[in-house]
Amino acid sequence: MARRLSRSAAPVPSEPWGARTRRPEAAALSAVARLTLGYGRWVASSPETRGLGTALAALYPAGEIGYLAHADPALLAGFAAPAAAVAWTSTWKAHRSRKYSAAAAALAAGVPAWLAAAAATGVTSLPELLGYTAASAGAWSAVTWSDVHRHRRAMKARRARWAALAAAAGLQHSRLVRVTDIPTGQEFTVDIRATGSTARKIAAGDLAERLAAAAGLPAERVRVQADARHAGNIIVTIQVTDPWAGATTHPALDPAYAPPRRSVMDEPLAIGRNPDTGGPLTLTVYDDQGGWHTNVTAATGGGKTTLYNNVIEQATARTDMLVMACDLRKGTIPFFWRPALDYAAGLAPDGAPEWGKALRILEWGAAVIRLRSAASGGRNHVPRPDDPALLIIVDEGDTLLGADSPIAHKAKPLAGEILKGGRSAGVFLAYAGQRSVVAYTGNKDLHANSGNKVILRVNRAAEMNNTVPGWEADGMPDMSTYAQGKPGVALVVGPDGRWAAGQVSDLSDLDAVGALARRRGKPGARFPEAIAAALDGYAARHDATTPTGNAPLINLDAARFAPGRPHPVTRMTDDLVSDVAGQLAGMPGAPGKPTPLADLIAARDAVNAAEANDPAVNQSIPVPEIIAAPIVQLLDRRGDAGARRDEIVAAVGKSRSSVANWLAIMRDHGRIVASGSTSAARYYLPEHAPEEEEPEQDSPADDVA
Repeated sequence: MARRLSRSAAPVPSEPWGARTRRPEAAALSAVARLTLGYGRWVASSPETRGLGTALAALYPAGEIGYLAHADPALLAGFAAPAAAVAWTSTWKAHRSRKYSAAAAALAAGVPAWLAAAAATGVTSLPELLGYTAASAGAWSAVTWSDVHRHRRAMKARRARWAALAAAAGLQHSRLVRVTDIPTGQEFTVDIRATGSTARKIAAGDLAERLAAAAGLPAERVRVQADARHAGNIIVTIQVTDPWAGATTHPALDPAYAPPRRSVMDEPLAIGRNPDTGGPLTLTVYDDQGGWHTNVTAATGGGKTTLYNNVIEQATARTDMLVMACDLRKGTIPFFWRPALDYAAGLAPDGAPEWGKALRILEWGAAVIRLRSAASGGRNHVPRPDDPALLIIVDEGDTLLGADSPIAHKAKPLAGEILKGGRSAGVFLAYAGQRSVVAYTGNKDLHANSGNKVILRVNRAAEMNNTVPGWEADGMPDMSTYAQGKPGVALVVGPDGRWAAGQVSDLSDLDAVGALARRRGKPGARFPEAIAAALDGYAARHDATTPTGNAPLINLDAARFAPGRPHPVTRMTDDLVSDVAGQLAGMPGAPGKPTPLADLIAARDAVNAAEANDPAVNQSIPVPEIIAAPIVQLLDRRGDAGARRDEIVAAVGKSRSSVANWLAIMRDHGRIVASGSTSAARYYLPEHAPEEEEPEQDSPADDVA
């Protein structure tokens, strides 16, 4: 009966053997594991401080273990020196901090030293406990409050501030890489790869304005640009203090100022102050690559004269440079700087521009290039006091090269020679004008060959595009609004594309400039005798120059009473007449029969439709030599390589559509040959035309197939 009841009763769940005895121990072990894991996470969040404290606390009982184990104190102490050396080397390579490396080395050496001492005496006495506690606290403080850890804590705080600022400006997921202090604020290098955008796109947007709004600063105090060294970074410059608060007076205004006499290759010319770095705003006119031409753009009153005063002050102090200047509108630079210049062209006493002298300067520059190139094979010239570089200053450049200049037809070829060949020969041009367009510069040679671009105050942002295309994408400031109300602001773009914005030093007092020029005196550098003798009129360039710099270029009284010498005005008039007569010589006379206007219109329409005309129509259209000559000369130089249409457009100097029409006419005349499609066509002279492959003919078998 009992057996039956036991079988029918519900089974009682049984526990594994020993479960009741293990449960308290398992709970304890689980609690210890959780505490250990939590403590490990706490230490891992700051390993170099909390981990160091934990290690120092554990090191005390470790000494007692060594004592009980009868460890050899001498053997333990022998590890002190190697541990110190390893700690110093590893921390120095990582941080380059003597204080931090010294603290780490002392701590590393102290570990085996303590273990050796504890193994010899034990750790149970109170003096040992107090000594170890004091030494550990000192070591912990020395390491955790070193300059390296202070920098890390400061960087952590800066990253937190940047995260808040970036979130307010809409640049989430960016990461601060480093912060550099500048005299006016800070420069942030930011990793933007996680934002899903590119550095150039962000720099070209409105991030700078949004950051300025979030920081409560004027928009011009914040700049954003792509990092040239890392495509995934942007550089944000925030000027907390006013960059224009300091004065920019020039030290040369002090009569006791003595500039250092050095080579032009030693360092760039200092023309002002860079508020971002606190150092000088510089202009590189010469380096190991040769001389760099400079294109200066500024509106009326934008500060061109003050800029040139700075350039000439620096240039005339160089031992291996000569400076010549040309200003045919106001003559300001030649008038005040004449005593320190090698030659100058300005205004004559009667106010007439000194056209002949301006052309002579360009002729001399072009001749020096040819002579040096012939002697060196085109190698880069290294300036010396006995073979100096030549800087040609051109102010109000449209009076010399512009469309309204009466000598532009003579000046442009000479300026072109200097711009194209002057860099390696040590002859370089600085051109300043109110606009950087072809109507002012004469052609595109200045844009193509100027390594330096300087933009002063302009009236419209569009003017900047003419000098530095793409300036917005590169994060450059708008010089029509930059630092409004501040005189002498300048944007300088160097030959390597790097740029800086700052303020030109104040050399606007022209009377002080004239006194400075008289103190400076004539340059000590001289051209070699062979070059000087080959420059027409160069030896007599100072004969009529007065030493004051403020007196007329020509002594009219001496000229008036010189026996047998005509009056200067008479000579100038005769020269003008002969010059005009020379220009008109060889020109065709007036046609005997007038051409009807309808015929002229028909001829124009025929030329404009040249690309669609029948070959017979184009063959009846004569090609003027002013069009044909540069095309033929270019193609002759290119030979078998030929030339693209855009290269021919640049050589002719006409519009793209006009050149396309004349190319079609010359092709039908048989004077040139085209190869390729319209968009990628190349043009050749007939004797250099590439041989066209004959089309493959289908075989009879192919026809059957």
